[in-house]
Amino acid sequence: SSWPKHRVARSLHSQDMAATSGQFCACWALWTLVGLDQISHAATKSYCPLPWNANASLPHGIDLDAKCPYGTRLEYFDVTVPTKLDAISRMCIFWGIVPFGVIAFAVVDSIVRAIQLRGFGTRELAFLAFVIFMVAVNELVTKKLAKEARPPHSCDYTCGFPSGHSVMSIGFFTLMFLDAAYRVMPRVPLDFPSAKSHVKAMKGRAKTLFGYTLWEWLIGDFRAFVSVVPLTSAHTLNQLDFCSFAFAWGIFLLPVPFSRVILNDHTPSQVMVGSAVGLLQAALYFMVIRHTILPRMNHFLGKRIGYVLVHNFALPVYEVVSRCYVLLAREKDQDLDGEARLRTMQKLEECHTQLGWYIQQSEMQLTSCKSWFAFDEDHVLIRCERDKLRKLRSDVAEHLAHRQHDCVVSNDSGCSDSDETWSS
Repeated sequence: SSWPKHRVARSLHSQDMAATSGQFCACWALWTLVGLDQISHAATKSYCPLPWNANASLPHGIDLDAKCPYGTRLEYFDVTVPTKLDAISRMCIFWGIVPFGVIAFAVVDSIVRAIQLRGFGTRELAFLAFVIFMVAVNELVTKKLAKEARPPHSCDYTCGFPSGHSVMSIGFFTLMFLDAAYRVMPRVPLDFPSAKSHVKAMKGRAKTLFGYTLWEWLIGDFRAFVSVVPLTSAHTLNQLDFCSFAFAWGIFLLPVPFSRVILNDHTPSQVMVGSAVGLLQAALYFMVIRHTILPRMNHFLGKRIGYVLVHNFALPVYEVVSRCYVLLAREKDQDLDGEARLRTMQKLEECHTQLGWYIQQSEMQLTSCKSWFAFDEDHVLIRCERDKLRKLRSDVAEHLAHRQHDCVVSNDSGCSDSDETWSS
């Protein structure tokens, strides 16, 4: 009751916006499923008759009521369940469903994180947009142009070139692998204080194979499943996490193309072309996102974009640290003109904001439930990393404060017009 009326109104307005954003994000995720279903429904119009259901007197030359003599077709998954099932066939059926399971989990993950963030995360948006783009191009364009039938023993009567399952599985894996590979940074002591803290923490602990404790071996495999979307939620990965992440997703996604050939749903050429298309689409999509969008949006980390989106798709921390040092060195260059110096100062202000977000993430890693999945050495190295980030952020703030003071005294044209007052 002691708050001013305008603050109360602003608080209520923010709550209404957050609730509206959460509802919108849930609707967006559900709309994604509906859109994919509509794309799949439109794709079923690209019929390619097989010997067991071909009938030239019927529309599209196919008898949709004909019964497949080789098994049954799993509706919505385009997977043939053979009449005679063995262990290999069952595994292949499972792998045929995996790409759709990944999409379903991605939608659920998007809804859950939208509720947590009170907005739709840009990380989740990036993956769902990739799914829609990939499925739409393959089902509505490529297959309709190629018009190539599946193998004769398939129970699926839609066109089979290229393999949609292969496009999705290899596309998902390629996007995951490239994104994770760009985030790898060895988490090891790189200075004397870090090494001293590391030695102190490791002293006397019971080691087993390769220097890990029994608890670390038990939880090591689960660290790969922190995210159910093939885009890691961590901004930086160490070598073990990268290998575990890639290995886990590789088990689920890489066998999918082979399973399509074993079930007679695609020819080897259809699978090979589909895998190549998925790899190319994922590589191009990743290059655009990684080198064009993310660097320009990183200063929005943790902030709301357009009342609906919340930016949570971060660059790796080492890249931001490197950028800060480069900007500090560039700003001290005496050859910079006023306009170039102004741009550099503005970028330094953005780096100062970004470093605050990464420090917050480090503190959350130390205090949240994620610490249960952290190794003993992780706690020590995360604390050292947090302290280094704090020191760098303080140096950036001090430099900005000195520069702001010099600007006030000399009325330099290379001054920032920011209203923020910096202090070391």
